[in-house]
Amino acid sequence: NPSDPGSIQCGSIHWYCFEKFFNHAVTAAVAARRTFGNVPIYSFFHAFGTLMQDQIQKAILELDSIRDSRDVSLCTLIALYYAEKRKKNPDREVVQELDAKIKEDRKSASPRSLYNAGMFFWLLGRNDKAREYIDRMIKLSNGAREGIILKAWVNVTSGQDMYAKKAGKLFDEGLKERTDAFGLMGKAQYYEYRQNYSGALEVINQVIVGFPGFLPALIKKMKLLLILQDWEQTILAAHR
Repeated sequence: NPSDPGSIQCGSIHWYCFEKFFNHAVTAAVAARRTFGNVPIYSFFHAFGTLMQDQIQKAILELDSIRDSRDVSLCTLIALYYAEKRKKNPDREVVQELDAKIKEDRKSASPRSLYNAGMFFWLLGRNDKAREYIDRMIKLSNGAREGIILKAWVNVTSGQDMYAKKAGKLFDEGLKERTDAFGLMGKAQYYEYRQNYSGALEVINQVIVGFPGFLPALIKKMKLLLILQDWEQTILAAHR
């Protein structure tokens, strides 16, 4: 399913947004729509990438066109709220209306809606909010693997050791039944956080073999090889 969070298309878009390669994210969303048609989640990330490049009005128009699409309506309302707040002169009435609508929709949101909203907050760097939505999603879905993987990503990128340490186990749990590119990229991120660069590289090689054409893995591999090269030099220097 192309709109599944575990799909290669979604995985690459999520990763580009996380790395703040918003132009890449927009291009990947366009390519995905060309292949699979107007799947709302791709329109959402197209709008998100546009918004993060400060094309606020263009993003708002696109978000407005998908605000009634089932699984993306909640994250779209949240993105519209955020877009309005980014304007030089936000319309207070619009902000209040959106705020009320978000609170209302949140009460009956499906697990996928909560997941998408959690993803949005994480990509904005709002880990506290992301965790709130993802925990609720995991609870409602009886431990859906994509929720566990996203929670692990939030933990490993939180900048707080108490959370980051727990990410390894969560990635293992989320990847137990089947692997996906975004989950494995997260596992590599965890190894990198632990400064186990060769471990990270091993996982990235797994992604390259298992998911041919998944460009983020190749980008990450280059970065890791540079770090490893420097790392070896550093160790040599330390031994002198």
